[in-house]
Amino acid sequence: MGITSMRSQAGSSLILPFVLMHGVVLVIIAFGGDALGDSSVQLAVAAIAVIGSMWTTLNFDGVFADFAALRKDMPDGVASSNFGAALQKLPIGPMRVMGIVFSALIVVAELLAIY
Repeated sequence: MGITSMRSQAGSSLILPFVLMHGVVLVIIAFGGDALGDSSVQLAVAAIAVIGSMWTTLNFDGVFADFAALRKDMPDGVASSNFGAALQKLPIGPMRVMGIVFSALIVVAELLAIY
């Protein structure tokens, strides 16, 4: 298994926990009712949203950083392939920024709904 496929699998494995975590937070917000009036419940739900988002965002950012480094070290066989050409054109810097911004916007929206 090559490093490219390992990092790609690492990125793919982060999507499901991210979606589940925010899905659970949204269900708690939607159906929590009076329980969300308790400050300890609010803190727990906010902590899940913030810490979980930071963990997945930082790990996914690491995957993007590794792809940026890998595209500089591509073997000639990969660089001359269609995959190599697509990887060279990939705007990794803007994608890293978008990942952080979108995650932050999701967390801010959740925190506004909690508090």
